[in-house]
Amino acid sequence: MIRRLTPQLGFTLLVGVVGWAVLVAWSLTAPAAASAHHGPVTFGVFLAVILATRAMAFRIVADSVLSLDTGFHVAAAAALGPLAAGQLVALALTLDSVVRLVRARRRGIDVERVGYVLYFGGLTGALVAVVAWAVGPPNSTASELEVVCRVLAIGGALLIVHNAVQGARLALGGRAVGAFLRGQALPGIIAELALLPLAAVVVGLYHGQRPLGFGLLGATYVLINLVFNRLSRTSAALRARVRELEILDTTARGLAASLELQQLVATVARETLRAIPAAETMALVHRGAERETDHFVVDCYDRDRDVFTRLRIGRTDGVTGQVVAGQEPLRLDDLAASSIDLGPAGAEGVRSWLGVPIFMHGACEGVLVVQSRQAAAFTAQDQRLLASLALQVAAALENAHLYEMAMVDGLTGLFVRRYFDARIEEEFERSRRYGTAFAVVMMDIDDFKRLNDTHGHLAGDRVLRDVAAIVKNQMRGVDTAARYGGEELALILPRTELVSALNQAERVRAAIADHRVASSDDGPVLSVTASFGIAAFPESGATTAEELVRRADRALYRAKKAGKNRCELYWSDDSGGSRAAIAPN
Repeated sequence: MIRRLTPQLGFTLLVGVVGWAVLVAWSLTAPAAASAHHGPVTFGVFLAVILATRAMAFRIVADSVLSLDTGFHVAAAAALGPLAAGQLVALALTLDSVVRLVRARRRGIDVERVGYVLYFGGLTGALVAVVAWAVGPPNSTASELEVVCRVLAIGGALLIVHNAVQGARLALGGRAVGAFLRGQALPGIIAELALLPLAAVVVGLYHGQRPLGFGLLGATYVLINLVFNRLSRTSAALRARVRELEILDTTARGLAASLELQQLVATVARETLRAIPAAETMALVHRGAERETDHFVVDCYDRDRDVFTRLRIGRTDGVTGQVVAGQEPLRLDDLAASSIDLGPAGAEGVRSWLGVPIFMHGACEGVLVVQSRQAAAFTAQDQRLLASLALQVAAALENAHLYEMAMVDGLTGLFVRRYFDARIEEEFERSRRYGTAFAVVMMDIDDFKRLNDTHGHLAGDRVLRDVAAIVKNQMRGVDTAARYGGEELALILPRTELVSALNQAERVRAAIADHRVASSDDGPVLSVTASFGIAAFPESGATTAEELVRRADRALYRAKKAGKNRCELYWSDDSGGSRAAIAPN
């Protein structure tokens, strides 16, 4: 893939070309003695040590790695001479960059990555050669103090110039100079300077013709890099673990406050996608409050579109069925290259899929899923974190199911009277505190007792279920509908004035009147109507939630008395009476 030539890419290519041009021109024009290596064994030792230290590079910020190899660059300059050291370093770093480029082949090989290979070897090799030539490397007759001073001078100058060029390159790519200095340049310079005295000892042993000491110290240098590498990995692992614990703690707090299933799903989606940034969509697969044995409810959330969807799938459908059957996590790095079907809950363009089982009472009762449109988006660490989240989700899901079973009427699917009483008190206090309006609608199915006596209680149950479904379809997301008792239903309409409540009640009344219900599989088709009483705060003058409900119920009684299948309003006047009647045309 060829990218547009950005300022950063142009700078990278230019510096790389200039660096290699300097080395090639110097090699062609220098006397043979100046470019001669001090034996293939010595050259090979330096090359092996530099490559070994590069292999043990560790990450210090998200987009940069640190390798403590500058000391051996300087030692090579002092031992082999500026030009030979520059050629050695350019060769070693180019080989290292090529290996890293090949390892990154799954992400694609483009001009930017190839340009970095050219830049990294050419820049560093040329800098080593030029800085060592400018400072002047110590020779075999130099005193120990002179060796130390020249090594420190070459190393310090090399680190400053190299980081200045690297900082300019990153600045062209939008990186803040201050962040580069604090997070990368200064920690790297300090760590590299700490090893420069070892480089001086290496030079002293080399000039003293002590090959055994020279070799042992080179091995020690590699071991020091290994220690730094392991410490860095351990530190990164500890930071990752602390982050996981912080995420789990935050998630636990959020889930503990989510008793309603809808609120729980939103919390799970938010916390899961925050914990696993590579995920683009989340799916919570569970049995629902109805605890069906052959189906799952799938609550999906798409972060890019900020959309929640719900669907039902078979217990053995798709890849979630495999997780349930195997009761083990499943991670798929590239669905496009596999024949696995995501099933009805799948999303178009999904490449990476990760699902972990949700266990309740020792059985797999669901799956927590994250998906991405990028291949190999999820790691083993993501899988472990998602499994930990699933443990918390299982407990919260069980609580939400129990809460819903306790607060939702099993026949109608509406909230029970106890929930209504709590919600009306909350809404009344909220409206009184903030000066907002809200309304209560009491509704009753007309002649329900006669319907039960004539067609039986099963027919009455069908009517109740259908009426409840009509009510839910006509409601907004903020509204609350409850089965108040028997065939009487109650609605709470937040931020709704009296006239708006009347319009909403009228829509429900008309929908019920137009609906037809089969009394049984082969029985007659029934038509039913309902009467409505409406009271609003503050128009009704009620001073308590209980009084508001009582006034709505009084309006309902008047609707029944006035002929049924109608809506009645209640409001107060100076005499404390009430008036209003709305009947169908």
